[in-house]
Amino acid sequence: MKILFYAPQMAAFGGMERHVCDLAGVLATRGHAVTLLTTSNSLGPELRSPLLSAGVSLRELARSRGAAGKVTKGLWLLRESLRREPQAWDLIYTNGQSALARLPWLAARPHTRIIHHHHTAADAFEQSTWSGGFRRVLRDAPELVACSRATQQALAAATGRKDIGFLPYLTRCPVDAQHVADRRYSSDATLHFGFMGRLVAEKGIADLCALSRRSDLRGIVWHIHGAGPQFPPEYFRDYPNVVYHGAYKSGAEQATILQTLDALVLLSTHNEGMPLSLIEAMSAGLPWVATDRGGTREIALSPENAIVAEQPHSLATLASAVARLAARIRRGATSRVAQRAAYDRTFAPGVVADAWCGFFENRSLALASA
Repeated sequence: MKILFYAPQMAAFGGMERHVCDLAGVLATRGHAVTLLTTSNSLGPELRSPLLSAGVSLRELARSRGAAGKVTKGLWLLRESLRREPQAWDLIYTNGQSALARLPWLAARPHTRIIHHHHTAADAFEQSTWSGGFRRVLRDAPELVACSRATQQALAAATGRKDIGFLPYLTRCPVDAQHVADRRYSSDATLHFGFMGRLVAEKGIADLCALSRRSDLRGIVWHIHGAGPQFPPEYFRDYPNVVYHGAYKSGAEQATILQTLDALVLLSTHNEGMPLSLIEAMSAGLPWVATDRGGTREIALSPENAIVAEQPHSLATLASAVARLAARIRRGATSRVAQRAAYDRTFAPGVVADAWCGFFENRSLALASA
């Protein structure tokens, strides 16, 4: 097939970037001719090089991420969408929360499939930010796919559509299975709990810091890997039990970090689509504790290795959830091998790639619609 991908301006390295680039690359290696449109030229070499090696054609607006305005992006995307092609597109895949997602659809011919993928929560707060143009994207997309069951249900409620499909993210496996093994802990072992991702208030960074001061959680050192203007490095100076490491910029660095931790923590206060940080932690066999938002509960496939904290939450309920996970780890009631096995069954790149490619190539979702 001849396939056109569109994703909004891409960061150098990130979760959605990995999904889009890996999916495009997998399709190209299966013999499809894939072109990727994006309204920036900011992809980092770790994502760009495999794309080019797989034979994906990159068409990028020659502006860095965030540098181009909506008019500039729209005019460039319109020109690319109306570009004369020697062969018609068989499939157009669009992604992102913008009315601009409609423009690549102009490249379609009568036989062309159009698929729009919604990769965030679609909760009430997010819906309040949708423009009228983007609501029309969700309403008019011939095929609409959500990243989680929770997102699928939220989209159905928002649009009235009954034909919305669901497929999880395709993401790389940061840690090889050969590096995953169960560990023994003493009853008073110091544990290293970590957060990985963008440092924004909605990810519960302030709650994590507050937990670091609690006497009932002594014996836990908190590690923060990520960056964001809301939480500059100096923010963490008042929290001596928090170690701030800054941003990570590669899959190899991510794998190293995951193998130094004993558990991952995600204390979101907003709905999640399908939290990639939890999925990727599972590749390392890490147990995790997270608030019950969006698609988070769907990832708790190995119950002894996941604690879903009630929502809405208080600091006391979060502390109780963290303490329960710490107690499980110390008494040997968690298993990295079991957590990795749950990951391999559901989220391993080969499993998810086969599901997406089957959908693209055979017009059917293996997982039921809403």
